[in-house]
Amino acid sequence: MLAFKSVTQPYSPSPLIKDLMKRYIDAINLCIDIAIEKNITSRNSLSNEAYKIISRYNLPSYYYVEIINKAIALVKNYRKRLRKGQKVSKPRVGKLTLSSYYGFKIDGEYLIIPTSNEKYRRSYEKIELNNYVRGKISNVEVRSFTISEGRLSLTIGKEVSLIECNNTVGVDRNIRNITVGNEYHYKRYDVSEVVKIKNRYRKKVSHFKRNDNRIRKKIEEKYGRRSSSRVNQILHKISKDIVKDAIKNNEAIVLENIKGIRNITKKGDYKGKDYRFLFNNAFPYGKLEFQIKYKCAWEGLPVIELSRKDTRNTSRTCSVCVSLSK
Repeated sequence: MLAFKSVTQPYSPSPLIKDLMKRYIDAINLCIDIAIEKNITSRNSLSNEAYKIISRYNLPSYYYVEIINKAIALVKNYRKRLRKGQKVSKPRVGKLTLSSYYGFKIDGEYLIIPTSNEKYRRSYEKIELNNYVRGKISNVEVRSFTISEGRLSLTIGKEVSLIECNNTVGVDRNIRNITVGNEYHYKRYDVSEVVKIKNRYRKKVSHFKRNDNRIRKKIEEKYGRRSSSRVNQILHKISKDIVKDAIKNNEAIVLENIKGIRNITKKGDYKGKDYRFLFNNAFPYGKLEFQIKYKCAWEGLPVIELSRKDTRNTSRTCSVCVSLSK
C-alpha cells in the first residue's frame, strides 16, 4: 500500500520564481474561464482546448498537467455549489503558488525545478533544502513539490505493509476533550486550550477598528496564522500519541462519522452566537481526523470509519438540548 505525507520548510521565492508563479496562476485562471465559457467538464476536453493557449505564458510543459487539474477541480466545485443553489462567484486563484509532479529532481541537498521553456534548452532553478527536509526525504520517494509565498512543501511516498491488529480502539471527539479507549483501557486528552486560543483570536479581531479594510484583513490573517499554528501543534502531539499507543497495543483506530455536527445550531435558533461559535469554530474536528488518518496510513495502521447507522446518531445528538443535526 502506498502512503503519502508532506514535509515543509520556510522558503522565500526569488524574483525568477515569483515571475514563474504569476504566469502559472494566470494560466490556471485562463483555463477556468475557458472551462466555464465552453461548458467543459473533463480534463481531456480542457487539455485539448487550452493546451496550445497555455503555451503563450512560456511555461515549461511539465506544469501544464497540474494547471489543467487545478482548473477543473475548481470549476467542478463551482458547478456543484451552483446546483445546490448557493450564492457563489466565479472561481479565481489569487495567492501565488507553483506545483508539479513532473520535471523536477532532488540532487543532494537541492531541489531542482524547471523555470523556462526555451527553444533549444530549458533553464532550472536550484532551491536549497534544510537539514530537517533532507532527513525526511532520505529514504523515501519525492512525488511532487509545491511552492507558495514563504513555504516549500514536498510530498513524499513510500510502500507500507498493513498491520494486522488484534483489537480496536475508539476515538471520541468533543469540544474540550478527546477520549480514546475500549473495554480494557482509556485515555483522555484535554483540548480546552484550543477553545481558549480560538476565543482569544476572536476577541482580538473584534477589537480591530482600522478604517482601511486591506490593512485590517492583513493583520487578521497574521493573527489567524499564529492561532492556526498553535492549534495544529496541539493536535499534532495528540494525534501522534494516539497512533503511537495504537501501534504499541496492536489496535486499529475507529473513527465515527460526525459530518454535519455543526448543523446542530444555526443562526436564528435562539442559541446565541457564543454557543454557535463552539460548534462552528472552536474545535477543528476534521483536522484531527485528517492527522490521525495520514499518520496511520504512514505506519500501515488500519482505520475503521463508522457510519451514522453504526453509531445510531449518538454523535449528532446535542447532549444539552437533545436536538439532532441534519
